[in-house]
Amino acid sequence: MSPRRTFVLSAGLSTAIFEGITIAGRLLSGGSASEWIEAAQPPLWLRVHHMFWAIPVAAFAAALGNRLPRLSRALEAIAVGLIASDLLHHFVVLPLWVGNIGWHWP
Repeated sequence: MSPRRTFVLSAGLSTAIFEGITIAGRLLSGGSASEWIEAAQPPLWLRVHHMFWAIPVAAFAAALGNRLPRLSRALEAIAVGLIASDLLHHFVVLPLWVGNIGWHWP
């Protein structure tokens, strides 16, 4: 399998996993993200859109660079999956589920 195909498949799998976790969390919390934040008062790192977690993951992948190329590529695919999952969640899943994109900060 080509490296590009492996990357695309890994990013797609990461997207599906992160979106599955996001949907499961929403179902288990029994309400919207804002209701969960208000009730549970989670720390900031749990309230940030998971898209932003791609930044440290990508930075770590870049730091690994040529020393561990396979791990670096895997982390890059995970970073892409985090971004794609958040965009998918806000622009496809939430509009179908609740009728709006649910974008809030954090």
